[in-house]
Amino acid sequence: MRDYFDDDEFEDDLEDLKLLEMEREKAKREEFIENCKQAYEAIVSDPDSIVDPKATPKKKENLINAVNRISALFILEEKYEQCGILKRFLESKVPEAQFSPDVEEIRKFLGQ
Repeated sequence: MRDYFDDDEFEDDLEDLKLLEMEREKAKREEFIENCKQAYEAIVSDPDSIVDPKATPKKKENLINAVNRISALFILEEKYEQCGILKRFLESKVPEAQFSPDVEEIRKFLGQ
């Protein structure tokens, strides 16, 4: 039986929890990167199917946010050509959109 008043056991448990949290954060970052790559491929392969002309303003806002986040990731990865493709996509499909990747937000999320 565990002695929860033992400082050594408490420290071990705390260290285990920290490692578990680090693994979860790493998995979230990896999933984000993979999702960005998949979304980019979907945009490149069939851009017309991405934007529904009847989409609600909220769905358009979500698309704009996603493109900006993907672009911020690509800027950090120095994939400038892909950023240009995403910018042109956004300008052609959602002309009212503002292309404004928040690199610092993504840098912070990735732990850089």
